Amino acid sequence: MKRLSLVLTGLVFLAACGKDDDKVTIPPAEGSTVTLNGGTGGASAENAAYIDMSTGTATGVKRSSWDLGFYSGSDFRVILNNTTSAGAKMTTATSLAAVGAADTIGLTLAINQVAPGPDQYAFFDPIDGSLTNTVIPAISATAAENRVVIINRGTGGSTPARAWIKALITRNGNGYTVQFGGIQQTSGFTTVQITKDADYHFRYLSFDGGGTIVNVQPKKAEWDFTWGYSVYEITGVGPYNFSDLISTNSLSGVTVGTRIYASAAARNEAYTKFNRDSVNATVSTFSASRWAIGSSWRVTPAPGVTNAGVRTDRFYVIKDVQGNYYKLKFISFAAEDGGERGKPVFEYALIP
Repeated sequence: MKRLSLVLTGLVFLAACGKDDDKVTIPPAEGSTVTLNGGTGGASAENAAYIDMSTGTATGVKRSSWDLGFYSGSDFRVILNNTTSAGAKMTTATSLAAVGAADTIGLTLAINQVAPGPDQYAFFDPIDGSLTNTVIPAISATAAENRVVIINRGTGGSTPARAWIKALITRNGNGYTVQFGGIQQTSGFTTVQITKDADYHFRYLSFDGGGTIVNVQPKKAEWDFTWGYSVYEITGVGPYNFSDLISTNSLSGVTVGTRIYASAAARNEAYTKFNRDSVNATVSTFSASRWAIGSSWRVTPAPGVTNAGVRTDRFYVIKDVQGNYYKLKFISFAAEDGGERGKPVFEYALIP
């Protein structure tokens, strides 16, 4: 069993940069115990991590390094940055100059962590990752049908507050044209062209630096799940900012089966013995949900919580894009279980 610490601090990947030296390859058939370092912030770790178990590669990106994601599939869809809790609202305007400070009166475009409510869902893209009901509607081929969107870039996970942005997005052949500026700006707007790339689910734009295209997700066939901070939800209550969430590459068809046992000892014994026959015999359902793991792997430390830490009664079986099966269990993530917030430890192995 190998042990590896994957340090993600400051690994912001720009489109012009080739960061191959930052990738560490693990022979997955041997299995690995992995410690992720999400950088500063602890429970609000500044970085997110994308994990590819088939190559043992972890790609880190600063959560605040991007603002919008532009879909490279057949549809023309744009997503908000749910890792900073970015919120948005469509206007009826077709001109950036027609939108100003008066249009933001009464808007928060943010989650109220103290009093979350279902009305706040309207600010955010669907929690399940669906692309059919994003805040920004599908970009129309008819330019005049597209409307200006007001964007709060988000302060989730201790992200510093930044000025709100107004943007107008239209199609440009097999890509997008983005015009944006500050809320009170009336002229001199920035224009950025974004071309789809079929190797990726999304191309990403940061409003910083006059509009910069940045790399966030690896190629769509080269990652299985991501760990980090994100907009999630409290069922029956409303959207909520969560730390230490695990989401899968559901758009590429990654699926997850869950195995739960009576105790940690039973879990560990079953994990050790678990093989392909075990998959066939005991995992009847594989979930295609983006949040098939979600927050179910840990109990967050909080006043009055006596069982904080990773859930030691379970592990997960992941089927990746290539049809490989992996078993995955979590070891620690907080002081209560011998770990450290922002530096989760997990173990995985290929099921031959």
